[in-house]
Amino acid sequence: MKKYIDCDGVILDTETGLFDEYYENKKRNPELNKRLYLQQLNWIYWINQAKILNDSIEILKNYDCLDVDILTKVHSLQEGIAKIKYFRDQKLKNNIIIVPDGISKSTIVNASGNILVDDNVSNLDDWNSNKGISIYYGLSKNEYPKINSLDEILNPLKLEKILYYKKQK
Repeated sequence: MKKYIDCDGVILDTETGLFDEYYENKKRNPELNKRLYLQQLNWIYWINQAKILNDSIEILKNYDCLDVDILTKVHSLQEGIAKIKYFRDQKLKNNIIIVPDGISKSTIVNASGNILVDDNVSNLDDWNSNKGISIYYGLSKNEYPKINSLDEILNPLKLEKILYYKKQK
């Protein structure tokens, strides 16, 4: 069983403030394109200033990287490069799988029987519909088992408890 961990909103808080500048500029220029804005963003700066969520980097370093991959959507090649550089600079050895915007994670990797930890319910819905095991990272209420730390999914005993809970539902 492979474990796939989302980056944005699970490992790093890249989303807080991301669109503040965009919306301010959009007020002055209503024709400003969101996709173009994201493609032109200084992703190296943005990724490096992002807050690490719940000690996720250190937790990933402490577990076998062979069965845990980082599966992350990107809006541009520059974003993908920035994420790869950031994680390598952090000394993470996990595979980093880039998913282009507009393509589902289950199209890039086989979901069947594998775990996805994500904070985006639509990603989890897709994963689930492709026979994957979906685990929600965060506090919102939804149908998926929830975790607030990657340790809960990477520790075999804690994972067993989560999977048992899922079967009981």
